[in-house]
Amino acid sequence: MVRWFCPYCWGEVDERDEICPHCGADLKGFSSLDYDQKLILALDCPITQSRMFVIEVLGRRKTQDAVPKLCRMLFEDRDTFELIEIAKALLNIGTADALECLQRRMKTEDNLILKRFLEGHL
Repeated sequence: MVRWFCPYCWGEVDERDEICPHCGADLKGFSSLDYDQKLILALDCPITQSRMFVIEVLGRRKTQDAVPKLCRMLFEDRDTFELIEIAKALLNIGTADALECLQRRMKTEDNLILKRFLEGHL
């Protein structure tokens, strides 16, 4: 049996649902979103491997709309490997906002490995 999940809140839904019973999102409207918008929503996926893939793709695509979300994620309590992948994506995107976020994160002393990574790349 296939399980379906809302792409907005990741709550389990029935494949026939048009509105998410958890968050009220319009599931039918999801198909009209562009690819980058769908990728940004996937940053909230509860599956780490999926998030890691999405972070990498957003960085390779240089998706500027992802910078605010990626920057917030960079300051959350996350696995160091995921934080480094977020930092790589922001470096690849390379906008002033992305680089300013990385500079602010480098000043935070809570993750020495991430700090060393950033020092070597900024």
